[in-house]
Amino acid sequence: MKIYLDESYNLQKAHGKMFISINGFTVLKAKRLRNRWKHFRKPYTKHKRRIHATDPYFEELRTKSLLLLNTHDVAIASVFQLVQELPYTYFDNDGMQFERIYTELLKRLFKELLLQEYHQVEILIDSRKHYGGALGTNHFQKEIEQFLEKEFTHTECIFSPVPSYADILIELADFVSNTFYKAYQVDDQNIFNRLGFKLIQIKNPL
Repeated sequence: MKIYLDESYNLQKAHGKMFISINGFTVLKAKRLRNRWKHFRKPYTKHKRRIHATDPYFEELRTKSLLLLNTHDVAIASVFQLVQELPYTYFDNDGMQFERIYTELLKRLFKELLLQEYHQVEILIDSRKHYGGALGTNHFQKEIEQFLEKEFTHTECIFSPVPSYADILIELADFVSNTFYKAYQVDDQNIFNRLGFKLIQIKNPL
């Protein structure tokens, strides 16, 4: 199984609900899904413009992205945490401990995805800058790898932060995450209700 993830968050009260979320999907036959996404995105590559979910130019493609994932071997996943629901232990003198929260949300999501049921799982997540630069990035990588090794002893877990341009399925996860971002921002449940059993969603686990 392969898992593709991307984060979305709003930390400004003026822009709606303040939250942190990590979203994406699991897939058993990634090659087939990749070929389908290539077909969907091809008309949008003609103008040599980088495809990105936050670009209004690709709004129609963003709408189509969730429809593409409506296949039997795909599950859509999301973990969501409201800032105001965070325990005080996730704050210090410098404010909210974003890195710690981000890491803990990932761990909660992996537990919910029942990785122990698979022989091998490859997790690809959109790479991001971490507090502390390269040192912070290495610490994050090691912490997640140690968690996966300890928690899922009989599953070979490969965890790889990669930029979205390196794999178009990370790009697809970015579109899913952006769709959920818009919904979480205004507390719109319609998209989640429509997904039904396809959605694995965890709300405020911390």
